[in-house]
Amino acid sequence: MNTQILKFIFYSLLVTFISSEVMAQERFTAGIKAGLSTSQVDGDTYSGFNKIGFDGGAFVTGKLNEKWTGQFEIIFIQKGSKHNANAEIADYNFYLLQLSYIEVPVLLQYHHKKYAFELGPGFGYLINEKEYFNGQDISGISPFNKKEINFNLGINYIISKKLGIDCRYSYSITPIREHSLKAKTWYNPGQMNDVLAFTLTYKFGGGKTE
Repeated sequence: MNTQILKFIFYSLLVTFISSEVMAQERFTAGIKAGLSTSQVDGDTYSGFNKIGFDGGAFVTGKLNEKWTGQFEIIFIQKGSKHNANAEIADYNFYLLQLSYIEVPVLLQYHHKKYAFELGPGFGYLINEKEYFNGQDISGISPFNKKEINFNLGINYIISKKLGIDCRYSYSITPIREHSLKAKTWYNPGQMNDVLAFTLTYKFGGGKTE
């Protein structure tokens, strides 16, 4: 884990602890989350959620009524694509794309028994990119867009009052990069992040619910 991730986790924890104290008597709950992302890039000719990365940060949840909550997050998430060579089918190409984002999902959640169903947009900013093809660093040759808007859909299983497991699917609304030949149509404007993430969530002491 590099220093960039460690710094982000430290500041997320600091903000979350402060927020949990400030909002202790309100209708809000602060928490942290950490886990793994599995991703691919639609439009790069490689398929499969083979790129594994880190997904984690802090969140604040506000109670709207007995069934609905809103959640605001600040997370560090690694996305990208990976393709391994396979000599058995005469495929000798290795490809690795590593994209690191600071992302702000804004979610609406519906609660039913021990589950919370969530959906909403996410706003990401690209802070680092690395791209390799057959061992060569080709980063920056075909640059990525710094900003990304995506749509999130997920389900959270509530283990206890404080612990939960979140499974979330995310897909780009805006392209992260043009296609290699610059060809695009209104329904296929460029390459898109396609992500499945699995995180463990922990909530600090919540406030009054009524």
